[in-house]
Amino acid sequence: MATYGTFTHNTYRFRRAVEASFALAPAGWEIDPIADLTAQDLADLTLDVPPVYELAPAITTTAQRLGVAYVLEGSSMGARMLVREAQKLGLRDDFGARHLARQAGDHDRWRRFMTELETTTASHDEVIAGAEATFRFALSIYAKAAHERA
Repeated sequence: MATYGTFTHNTYRFRRAVEASFALAPAGWEIDPIADLTAQDLADLTLDVPPVYELAPAITTTAQRLGVAYVLEGSSMGARMLVREAQKLGLRDDFGARHLARQAGDHDRWRRFMTELETTTASHDEVIAGAEATFRFALSIYAKAAHERA
């Protein structure tokens, strides 16, 4: 359960920062925010909701917004597997695994996003740059926590 708690803690830090950046971005694809659900999951696990000091990369174009969304929407694929693992720990969509259940719940969302991405007139290089910056940001949060545990 400790590993799941650490994962949820880091997911909160990542999503809170990225969702804040996303809210300031130019209009475009709307994500399904899960930071608040993740905070509720932390409370269920009797873990503190951490302060978020990290700043996600700024999103200044619609193309970058799509790149960030690619990472966030793509994480729903992993959430489908993780929600099953969380259930083995006794966690549910109303206790401890809300954020995973939300991500895993809409099976058509990824397909709709890919249609949006395929039909965009936005710069593909900027989309990729936005996705890469978001992956690096996520890695910085999750890798730091792994390093601190080692």
